[in-house]
Amino acid sequence: MNLISSFIVWTWLLGIALVVPATLPAGGAQESIIQHRKNNVGSPIISLKDFKLLSSASKDSSVLTLVKAGTPVNVLKAWDSTDSGKWLLVNILIKDFNQLFYKKGWVNIVNS
Repeated sequence: MNLISSFIVWTWLLGIALVVPATLPAGGAQESIIQHRKNNVGSPIISLKDFKLLSSASKDSSVLTLVKAGTPVNVLKAWDSTDSGKWLLVNILIKDFNQLFYKKGWVNIVNS
């Protein structure tokens, strides 16, 4: 009796092990590459000329600060507007009153 019950249990487990993976989507346990994409570039971009860091991605936005040439710039996001051109959301390390802090803002790369 023990041999028959163990045979039934092992057959049931084997059946489950063979059927369950067939019901999963292809690569069901893998994470999506698109949702968890990370910035692989470790080094910032160096600005080649002076530009104004703006508070929003519009031509009428206020100026946060003037960024000098040679400042390292980390690009966070790119946005293409049909009416005002291409914009970059950037993060810049600024020294002000002997303190260093990061400031985020928008840069129009067509008109800057």
